[in-house]
Amino acid sequence: MRILVVDDDYTSRTQLKSLLAAYGDCDVAPGGEAALLLFRDALESGLPYELVTLDIEMPGMDGKKVLELLRAQEEKLAVPAAKRSKVLMVTVKNRLKDVSESYNKECSGYIVKPATPQSLKEALKETGLA
Repeated sequence: MRILVVDDDYTSRTQLKSLLAAYGDCDVAPGGEAALLLFRDALESGLPYELVTLDIEMPGMDGKKVLELLRAQEEKLAVPAAKRSKVLMVTVKNRLKDVSESYNKECSGYIVKPATPQSLKEALKETGLA
């Protein structure tokens, strides 16, 4: 499985990459703009990411905006709904507003930091990836 980990915090990014390495090859991005470039390149190359983890609170472009733009890229390239990337939102704050906004923008799941092997496994099962 191809995985993209997006988080502005180096420690969180490294931890998630380490935990997800058991599930596949992980690329990382320190923010939204870098993530969008990697995501677009993956789509255009025919090797899209099956999973993207997005930190909700990042400087500049937050995770909810990145999610919206990722989905727009998939739509522009006519990616069928069943083939779209699964996106897990990751955050320290478990706020109902963030959860509902993320699901409205078509996220696949939600994890509260710090992510654990168990929380990731459960989230991946819910998305059908584990």
